[in-house]
Amino acid sequence: MSTSNSSDAGFTGLEAAIVLIAFVIVAAVFSFVVLQAGFLSAQQGQSVIHDGIGQAGSSCTVTGIVYGIGATPNRIDAIVIPIGLTAGSKPIDITTVSIRLVGSGHRETVAQNVPLVDVFPKSGFWSVQQRLNGDSDMILEAGEQFVLNISPSNLNDCKPYRSFAIEIKPAGRAALRVERTVPGSIERVTRLD
Repeated sequence: MSTSNSSDAGFTGLEAAIVLIAFVIVAAVFSFVVLQAGFLSAQQGQSVIHDGIGQAGSSCTVTGIVYGIGATPNRIDAIVIPIGLTAGSKPIDITTVSIRLVGSGHRETVAQNVPLVDVFPKSGFWSVQQRLNGDSDMILEAGEQFVLNISPSNLNDCKPYRSFAIEIKPAGRAALRVERTVPGSIERVTRLD
């Protein structure tokens, strides 16, 4: 009898080793699946972060002095803003840009003037007054500069000591917000700081 007990104990040890090996294999497969899902999730998160960074930062910037043109006494009738691309930004089709004037009491979407280039816009419209350092297309590319001329229809916030913001938003990208305060003395051409 003692011989059969020791052979049963050895067989039980072999069974325990098989079960232990099975647990190790299942744990290895499970950890592989979890790690693979984690890597996939990390890659998707990384692409979302890169897309978000690309859209969150403004793709254009003010490249010179912003000034106002005052054809009417004590009021600015048009705002001139030179813009260019920020470093590393993709080119912007200027025909897809939308512009808004945000004042203390109102918001106004300023429409594109037709024609868009080399004209002084009518009230309530904007145009590209000048293109510098570039070709003749409507794509703002690296090294180029477009001078925008914005003539809002509501000029209440363009009087002395009033503040306003111009939001320049290329399609599918973050808006560039240009905030300025009108000085107490308005001339024909007034620098806006």
